[in-house]
Amino acid sequence: MDGFYFYWACWISWVLVTFFMQHSLARTLFALAILLTICVSGFSVDLAGHRIFATVFLLAVIGYLFIFSSKRVGRGTFGSICIGIGYAGLLLWELTNPVALLLPRTLLFALLLFALAFYLTRDMYLQIGIICVGFAVGEVVYLFLLDVYGLYQEAGNFKAMDVLGVTMLLLIGAQLLYKLRHYLRKKSKWTAGSSS
Repeated sequence: MDGFYFYWACWISWVLVTFFMQHSLARTLFALAILLTICVSGFSVDLAGHRIFATVFLLAVIGYLFIFSSKRVGRGTFGSICIGIGYAGLLLWELTNPVALLLPRTLLFALLLFALAFYLTRDMYLQIGIICVGFAVGEVVYLFLLDVYGLYQEAGNFKAMDVLGVTMLLLIGAQLLYKLRHYLRKKSKWTAGSSS
């Protein structure tokens, strides 16, 4: 059942981008990036005896495009490193102490990654970039750490992509709530002004 949340998150994101974003080059690039992520999710390469899925490389590229487009490259790179180290730490914690997970693994990891990205910046595009690059960095760092001990690991498999999918859904949900709050606040001011 691994990959269920990832595919749902991708298709929900694609529908929101395609049908609800304003017509622009950004909308086309968003939709293309989502579809490309879905298409390459099943492909992998073997490097030094480890399996690395193509989504890891693609997410790193997409994430850096988001970071460079936000023009806050320093903050984005620092945030990506923080997320990557934090995510690798969570994976190590799960490996050494799997019983201590109080919530389902996917939800717990996604909530922590979302909270860290939300703490680092409020810009949604920069958050997406930070999470994509940080996720890719975390997967590779975890792979190299296990390689030191001679343990085999896959980077970017569907179990990991589920975490990314739920994290992206949390980002989208937070953005939709912000827009709803902004809309309701604007409407209440308009209503209060017209009644007096």
